[in-house]
Amino acid sequence: MAILYKILQDTRENSLTSGQWFARAVHTQAIELEAMAHEIEENVSVKYSDVSAVLIELINVMNRHLNASERVVLNGFGSFKIGLKTKGSLRKEDFSASKNIVGSRLNFCPEWKVTKEGHRIRKFLNDVSVRNIEEIVNGKKADDDNNANP
Repeated sequence: MAILYKILQDTRENSLTSGQWFARAVHTQAIELEAMAHEIEENVSVKYSDVSAVLIELINVMNRHLNASERVVLNGFGSFKIGLKTKGSLRKEDFSASKNIVGSRLNFCPEWKVTKEGHRIRKFLNDVSVRNIEEIVNGKKADDDNNANP
């Protein structure tokens, strides 16, 4: 399997990269909790209802800890934490949460390990290969120049 991508041009007038072409990941579908619970059930000796209950409770527990300003670490998977989107203030005294904090986001960092050569390899991102979706849609044979293992 490969990560699918399409090539799009930056058409923003004021962009420093206006006119340049970039690859963007294409996601063909989403897998939801129910389907994952069934898939997990097929691979372990636990019933679907038990797997589903654990996954639902994991979401509840993660939400509670993230909203308590804690980082959630799932060993072997990665870590999650809440980040803030803010507008700057010229002076510390002028900063106010209601004016300067404009949103929040969820940050995920996959677990990583260091190789003998000192390189970091992130979980889920090793052995990734890519393929241009236009080759699939148009029935073209994979072209090595448009496919890679980044």
